[in-house]
Amino acid sequence: MKYIAKEGYLSISLIIGLIIIFWILNSFSFILFFLLLLFLFIFRNPNRNLDCSDNKAILSPIDGKITKIDNIFHKELGEIIEISITNSFYNVGTFYAPFAMNINEIKIRYGLFLDDEIGKLNFLKEKIYIDATTNSSKIILEIYAGSLGRKLNLGFISHDLKSGDKMGFLTNGILKLILPKNIRIQVGLGDEVRSGSLLGYLI
Repeated sequence: MKYIAKEGYLSISLIIGLIIIFWILNSFSFILFFLLLLFLFIFRNPNRNLDCSDNKAILSPIDGKITKIDNIFHKELGEIIEISITNSFYNVGTFYAPFAMNINEIKIRYGLFLDDEIGKLNFLKEKIYIDATTNSSKIILEIYAGSLGRKLNLGFISHDLKSGDKMGFLTNGILKLILPKNIRIQVGLGDEVRSGSLLGYLI
């Protein structure tokens, strides 16, 4: 099942078990069969190649749409650039390290699973906060759960990640990259990206 994300193993196995039970006791259940196809689609895990191997490249950590590129002031980092990628349920949900990085701290805030359009209520959403360092620059990753998730899935990751290492799974939600302002961006607002595609370069 290498083409299926391990986060979906339990749900898919339960559906297969129910299909077999229904088939033995009654008849074939088309509803369960279509539910199985839906879960296979949501938890698909295609092989992905990295678009760039440059150690200063910023790669997309997940499939989705660029919904925000903004210069803002961060209370810890000062002036930064924030790039937000919104991942929908029909996008591949596995997310990866966008560059080689050393993780300093991981925080998980339990909260609500709300629609991604309700950006003003991000402070209520379940969230993973990752503080890391790459190329001597401090960066932050924030992962917000969407309305279809029931748990944010972060794998058993090491504190020393290579670019493209798997980090976790997001059924739908928003992944934010909080980066130093001295970067060169290669994408625009509204662009569709896939994991491993080039977003820009650290300078």
